[in-house]
Amino acid sequence: MNGEKYFLIVNLIAGQGRCKAAFPKVKAAFERRHIAYDLHYTNEPMEAVDVAKMGIEAGFTRIIAMGGDGTVNEVANGLLGSSAALGVIPAGTGNDFGRMMGIPSDPVDAVRMLPQGVERMIDVGRVADGRYFVNGLGIGIDAQVARDVLAMERLRGAPAYIYAAVKEVFRFEAFPVRLEGQGIAEDLRCISLGVANGRYCGGGFMLAPRATVDDGLIDVAAIGDFPKVERLFRLPQARAGKHLKLSQVRYVQVPRITLSSEAKLIAHMDGEPYEVPRGAFSVGVVPKALRVLVPA
Repeated sequence: MNGEKYFLIVNLIAGQGRCKAAFPKVKAAFERRHIAYDLHYTNEPMEAVDVAKMGIEAGFTRIIAMGGDGTVNEVANGLLGSSAALGVIPAGTGNDFGRMMGIPSDPVDAVRMLPQGVERMIDVGRVADGRYFVNGLGIGIDAQVARDVLAMERLRGAPAYIYAAVKEVFRFEAFPVRLEGQGIAEDLRCISLGVANGRYCGGGFMLAPRATVDDGLIDVAAIGDFPKVERLFRLPQARAGKHLKLSQVRYVQVPRITLSSEAKLIAHMDGEPYEVPRGAFSVGVVPKALRVLVPA
């Protein structure tokens, strides 16, 4: 026990039951290591934002999010502006943020890491409407894939994302978008547009392979359209982060980007459905705004 005060925020419905199944083992791991903690179960979307703020007001210095990337996003939004550190126990479907930060994917192993973890200051992304993201804002096919995965009852994890991605390869229609920022002013037609703080999305797809969470920049990965059969061959390249050399891909690293489109954009933020602001809107980076517990 290191004297820190832990506040555990748990989303039991995360990961289509994975979090609920893992929680008894996680609770036992806390008790076995004599780690004192308080506990709150979330019941509604965005509840974890206010719960995290309550934890800070109560004097907790380490706020732990147990669930998926959506749960992490909510807790992080509650912690911004404070000196409390975010801890993560991955128990969702994608767990892309934990993957980026080197946090063990096994929930019990993630508990073991907490007392020895070190604090790392990372950037966060900010959308013009005031919402923040730790991993990324995705528009297009990856957002549709995220929605498809949330609707699945049996598949989970990477297989769920891969299945949904293959399905959308054949039916998703490209959309027009204009990008304006430092060194870029272009009209594009895309199947995917990622505005990323972290490297991964969609359960391990390396959409932004050059992204670093503390460089003061957001990575914009715009993937143009392909014939539908060719899309199927390009999908593995995007998963492995080997798509940047393709002529249909535009990739820039900037502190801020402005997006606009005549189409209704389908988007996700940190893996959860998100409605982007109407008209042109900007997305920027807030440098070193969040403390995160990572392996020493």
